Amino acid sequence: SLGAKVVTIDVREANNLIQTGHIYLDVRTVQEFVKGPRVNTSKIINIPYMLDTPKGKVKNLYFLKECSSLCNIEDHLVVGCQFGLRSLHATSDLLDGGFKNVKNMDGGFAEWVSKMLPITNNSQVRP
Repeated sequence: SLGAKVVTIDVREANNLIQTGHIYLDVRTVQEFVKGPRVNTSKIINIPYMLDTPKGKVKNLYFLKECSSLCNIEDHLVVGCQFGLRSLHATSDLLDGGFKNVKNMDGGFAEWVSKMLPITNNSQVRP
């Protein structure tokens, strides 16, 4: 079942891991990511799990391929979205795809903000 093997951590633990070198994989849409704000770390990558289309959000069929081209399967990743649902699916897909060290951030960026963790509006970070 989905999430059976997914390790989900809270935002405080996610922050600790990010501060100690984990890569933050933001799986929100490019529109959400560019609009800002976002998690404040230099090690941030935006690969959308869902894409905005005229018919609504659809799954990004190249998600795993894009992750594999930008990350090594041994990389330590914290996966986050806006509320925690897309990241759960994304983490599950990454594990199925052979990634070894992937954790899902519970509650997403909304929860991160509510706990007053570091954010930035810096648009210089390229996805």
